[in-house]
Amino acid sequence: MIELVRETVLPDLPAEFSPEADFFEAGLDSMGVMQLVMYLEERFGKKVEPSELSRANFRSGQAMAALVMGQAKGA
Repeated sequence: MIELVRETVLPDLPAEFSPEADFFEAGLDSMGVMQLVMYLEERFGKKVEPSELSRANFRSGQAMAALVMGQAKGA
């Protein structure tokens, strides 16, 4: 998920960015979240429900992986 975020919205993420690190602290904003939602839906066929559009589900690579696997908070 970190590579996906790096490729789509945060190209300057450091190489050592961990799966638990906070994307919002690294510069992710609401527009970036919407870009990620579109990408997740296209690439993984994951329909992101309105109830899943929370900061917690896009905070880290680990949280986004849980979202794609259907284990998201609010799912």
